[in-house]
Amino acid sequence: MKKVAVMCLASEKDSLLTQLMDFGAMEVRSRSDMPSDEIWTRNTSTDEDSKVISEYDESIGKAKSAIEILNKYGKIKEPLFITKMKVKEDGVHLLRSKRGQTHRDVEHILGLNEQLLKLREETNKLEQDRAYLIPWRKYGLPLEKTETKTARILLGTIPVDKSLEQLVAVAKEPDKAFFISVAESRKDYHYIGAIIKSDALESTMEVLKDYGFTAMSFSDYLGTADENLQRIFDEQKRIEKEIEATVEKISAFSKAKEEIEVYADFLTIDRDKEKVRENLLKTKKVCFIQGWIPAVTEEKLKRILEERGCYYFIEEPAEEDQVPVLIENKSMFVPFEGITEMYSLPDYRGFDPTSIFAAFYAIFFGIMLSDAGYGILMAVACGVILKKYELEGSAYKMIKLFLYCGLSTAFWGAMFGGWFGDIIQVFSRVILNHEVVIKPIWFNPIDDPMKLLIFSLALGVLHLFVGMGIKSYMQIREGKWLDAFFDQGFWYILLTGAIIWAAAGSIYPPMADIGKYMFIGGAVGLLLTGGRHSKGFGKVVGGLAALYNITGYLSDILSYSRLLALGLATGVIAQVINTMGGLFGGGIVGGILLMVVFIFGHSLNFAINALGSYVHSCRLQYIEFFGKFYEDGGEPFKPFKENTKYIKILKEK
Repeated sequence: MKKVAVMCLASEKDSLLTQLMDFGAMEVRSRSDMPSDEIWTRNTSTDEDSKVISEYDESIGKAKSAIEILNKYGKIKEPLFITKMKVKEDGVHLLRSKRGQTHRDVEHILGLNEQLLKLREETNKLEQDRAYLIPWRKYGLPLEKTETKTARILLGTIPVDKSLEQLVAVAKEPDKAFFISVAESRKDYHYIGAIIKSDALESTMEVLKDYGFTAMSFSDYLGTADENLQRIFDEQKRIEKEIEATVEKISAFSKAKEEIEVYADFLTIDRDKEKVRENLLKTKKVCFIQGWIPAVTEEKLKRILEERGCYYFIEEPAEEDQVPVLIENKSMFVPFEGITEMYSLPDYRGFDPTSIFAAFYAIFFGIMLSDAGYGILMAVACGVILKKYELEGSAYKMIKLFLYCGLSTAFWGAMFGGWFGDIIQVFSRVILNHEVVIKPIWFNPIDDPMKLLIFSLALGVLHLFVGMGIKSYMQIREGKWLDAFFDQGFWYILLTGAIIWAAAGSIYPPMADIGKYMFIGGAVGLLLTGGRHSKGFGKVVGGLAALYNITGYLSDILSYSRLLALGLATGVIAQVINTMGGLFGGGIVGGILLMVVFIFGHSLNFAINALGSYVHSCRLQYIEFFGKFYEDGGEPFKPFKENTKYIKILKEK
């Protein structure tokens, strides 16, 4: 990256911003990074207009809401993967000229949706009224009738844990002046009507209170419950027709969806161009911009600035600068950048390991899934998606990553003899009565798990050694040659000696002695140099602490046994599924049932173990590998460019 400072005439500002956005490779620095001494503060001002930005944000929000409404109600078949619509640069002006009509379409769609929401609110209210009235269907009097010349009528509920029979019996006592009519009894309440003599209202309410009576109001209803329910039913039917008609009107705008998407992207471009002004300083005559660019774009930026008569200054980052990070790899390694980014971008002065761990990641994934059938399916599916859809960004990286992982899985599956488990063997034995066996190219881990365990641990040691090598490179790059040798070299000697000592003892004893002396030499070296940066007794303690890290290395190496564990899990479960399918015997019925079990069982096995392979392959990178050297904390490079969601503008150059 390089740091850029630019001054341009105020009259050239808008044209320059347009060109910089088209350039798409300059991150405009925050206003807080601008010069803050008294001269700058006194003579400059910001160039923002928050009101204009708010208006753009509001318009963008409306356009996106309209798109969501059309997705919900429009007759639009969404593809499996959404790709951007290509727009030629000379067609941009034509599309922009339709903004007025598109704005009116957006407002119309939002208006129709508002009508829809109101209609649904009415429906919900009617449904609540319906639920309120249903228990009173057997109550024959008009609901608004609350009194006569001599009596009061109260409608309400009592809880079911109160005795309704006892209340009815109390009402029949000669000295009582009320009558109970039961409309309906439900799970929680009894719905009752109480007809009370006007002069006995107070005493009767005391009785009803003892039974937990709660009065209900029906002041908004005229007529009986049945009459009101029929009115509600008719109203619901009318509203349903209105809803259908409104949805149909919204659906009629489906053809305008693409134009609204274009409109939303153009608004976003204009908003971003306006928003970047927040980070500019200006006087009456000139404008000041600071930012970052990738070094490879320096010459192109110079041409743009010189065309506009700008004064500019481009320099290397200072030591104290917080430099944004843009990782760059060859095309075959780009899919693995998603793994790095998911963890954290490397520090600008750190190291991007993407191109180095890519091979390890694919190998680990393939060994864990380890079924050629699964691998071929994954690779073919990803290949078809990449061929059919022009994916970009993280979607492209993820699908391409799984393409590579599928190829690796197919390779290791063939090496270990896994083809949907042993389905060929089971199918030929059960259905064809003639067993066909496909032998593994290398060996079957189920028959010889120790061989795969040793291979997995050997891969782990190689993986860790590469991580240590990267740390050594970073130290040497900083001129710390001795640190590289003391901190990494002695570990290389110790671990290599331990491996030779353990492995060569029964094969060639003299080599075991060499390994032993290497192990001891490495241990002594770590003990003597581990505390070199400490003082006094800390030198001894530091050396012991450095040597104690051998437990961490042992733990790291053992972590690679998960390659064996997941590889065996995939193969064993696949064989169990095939065995279950073969239990139904031969014939047409047996063959059909075998295929049903095969499809369901292997789909589940593939999904679970592919997810496990993805997660554990990431873990081996993040914990064991990155732990040896990785310096994270990089801030992503965010260039000022056309951040479109729906369209891709094809540039002439």
